[in-house]
Amino acid sequence: MLRNLAFTFGSRDVLKQFIAEHPDRKLILLASSTGDNQGLQLIDASDQPSLFSAGLDYQVRLHQGTTDWKGFYSFSYFKFDPHTAEAFEAKTTRLASNLLPHGMKALYVMTKQHDSGSYSLMTIWEDSQAYSLWRNSPEFTPLNIYATSANHYHTASYHRIALTKTK
Repeated sequence: MLRNLAFTFGSRDVLKQFIAEHPDRKLILLASSTGDNQGLQLIDASDQPSLFSAGLDYQVRLHQGTTDWKGFYSFSYFKFDPHTAEAFEAKTTRLASNLLPHGMKALYVMTKQHDSGSYSLMTIWEDSQAYSLWRNSPEFTPLNIYATSANHYHTASYHRIALTKTK
């Protein structure tokens, strides 16, 4: 089981160079789903100590689903007190113990390595429509109570891209 994921952001040229310098790593390049090709994110899914300096190193607390890394990515970020974190983990464990919602390929519940109250819920979907249908369905209701400013909630969405050769 994958225990750690590391994330960083950067320009296409910087991330392309990083990927070229680390062919031994499982690196996934993502672009913002807003269509802004400037918002690039790189995931290191090699389960090795992070090489990134961004401080976005996460411990995987729960994973369910595939590990093929293809699809539409949704990230939800939260900051919880210990009691709320416990309830959130129970609800995400319950979600993962059943069949994943239609179109969801993978679910990861993670905490920042140096801040156990900072959570990220990363879900990977067949496409953005499947995510949107789930987000607005009764299946999402148990998690909806955490999507508030009191929990420092914010989201981001991405899609996987391949590096193309430049002339």
